[in-house]
Amino acid sequence: MVLAFAVFAVFAFLTTGCSRTHSAGFWFADEALTLPDAVAGPLGGPLTGQERASIERISRAEIGRAFAELPLSITERRDAFWRVAVLRTLPSRGNRALPHAGESLAMGFMGGTGAVDFDFVAFTALHFAPQPAARPAIVEAIGRGIGRVAVHELMHQILGASIGHDDTDANSYEYGNPARRSQYYGDLHWTTALPLLRQRLGAR
Repeated sequence: MVLAFAVFAVFAFLTTGCSRTHSAGFWFADEALTLPDAVAGPLGGPLTGQERASIERISRAEIGRAFAELPLSITERRDAFWRVAVLRTLPSRGNRALPHAGESLAMGFMGGTGAVDFDFVAFTALHFAPQPAARPAIVEAIGRGIGRVAVHELMHQILGASIGHDDTDANSYEYGNPARRSQYYGDLHWTTALPLLRQRLGAR
C-alpha cells in the first residue's frame, strides 16, 4: 500500500509539472524610455506618450510570440521566478569592454534576473534603419528590439549553462550579437534552444 501510494504521488507530481504554467516578469523602469540625444536628434525629438505606449505594447507582443508554444506567462511582477527589466542604460561593469544590449544572471532553482539597455537598443535600431525610414518605423523597431533582447535574456535564465549562442543563424533568437538588422527589422525564429525550452517548461 505504501509503495502504491508513493508511485501515485510521484506520478501526480510529474503530471502536474508537465501541465504547469510558468511565469516570467517583464517591466519598464521609471524613465527607461528616454531617447539618448544621439537618437532623439535624428528622429526629430523625444518620444511622445503614444510612442512609449507603442514600444511597450510591441515589445510585450514580441515576447509573447517567441514563447507562444510554451507554457510561459509574461507578467509585470518584479518578483517572478525569471525576470527582465528594461533600464535606460545598464550599470557600468568593470569587466565589460563594450556596450551590451542585455545581461542576465541565471540562478538555477532560484530563477534568474536580467535587464535590457534601452539606449543601446534605440541607437542600434536607428543605425540599422533602411534609408529613408520614417519615424514610426524606427519606433516600432525599437519595440521589437527590446522584446527580442528580453527573449534572449529569458532564454539564458531558463536554460542556464545548458545553452550557448547559435552564431550560425543571424535570424535566430539564439544569435549572440544584437547589433544586426534582423534584430529590429526582420523576423526571428528559434534554432537550438526550442527543444531545450520544451524539455524545461513543457508544451502549451
